[in-house]
Amino acid sequence: MQKKLENSSNLTRIIYLILFSLIGALMSNIILFIIGVSQPSFQNTIWYYRLSIILQDIFMMLLPAYIICRWITENPLQMLGVKKTEKMSQGLFYGFLIFLISYPAIAVIAQWNKQIILPDSLVVIEDWMRQMENSVKYVIDLFFAKKTISNLFLNLLIIAAAAAFVEEIFFRGALQRFIEKWLRNGHLAVWIGAFIFSAIHLQFYGFFPRLIMGAVLGYLFLYSRNLWIPMLYHFVNNAAVIIITYFWGEFDFFKQLGNKSFPWGLFAVIIASGLLTYFMFLRYKRLFKNNDSN
Repeated sequence: MQKKLENSSNLTRIIYLILFSLIGALMSNIILFIIGVSQPSFQNTIWYYRLSIILQDIFMMLLPAYIICRWITENPLQMLGVKKTEKMSQGLFYGFLIFLISYPAIAVIAQWNKQIILPDSLVVIEDWMRQMENSVKYVIDLFFAKKTISNLFLNLLIIAAAAAFVEEIFFRGALQRFIEKWLRNGHLAVWIGAFIFSAIHLQFYGFFPRLIMGAVLGYLFLYSRNLWIPMLYHFVNNAAVIIITYFWGEFDFFKQLGNKSFPWGLFAVIIASGLLTYFMFLRYKRLFKNNDSN
């Protein structure tokens, strides 16, 4: 494959990446439309939504990131950070610890985010966001409706493993890297990438916890340049939600939080979890302090 973007600017690479992703979204919708027209009974079934996720993973994220990097170098996976490095095993261990430490803060922020009420002047926007949230909830409920081992395995494969792999390739391996090289600022690249990562899910009532999670994933990649580490974090996060929902449903503790005003004392959880995560990241950064930034 010809290296068409080898000497291009990083802004050009970002534009191509986004353009290819939009084309991929269009292709996914066309394929689903054709299938839906030919097989009307297939629409709104669980396999319809599974196929939708798979198509989006491939055409919106995996292929755009891979093709753009292939147009830059002959080793696109190396460029994306899908590689084995000297301190990879230690990095994976730290990534798992950071997940355990950061999860309480993100979980509390998620419950707070669900209770946000917009001003009366924005009621139309709030109604639209609630409708979007209800649509997503319908699909999620469909995925968890059957309590079978095969359904659990498919959810882990599609929602946890595949999503972690392709989303990290697109958002951290490609988008964040290009933004960092364009702006020459790793921290700014992490937060811009995290914002886009959260916004593209179109779930306002999950925007802030996903933003923080995106930033954690971004810093895991920024310091290590190894995409397997944020992939592990991403997978464990998604898998934990799937397994908890499958075996226990939503925790009673969080159900109670959702049914009453937010207990402000829980900010102590956010502060403690946040500080521990920060100090763990200091150790993580020192582990990779001599890492190649390219």
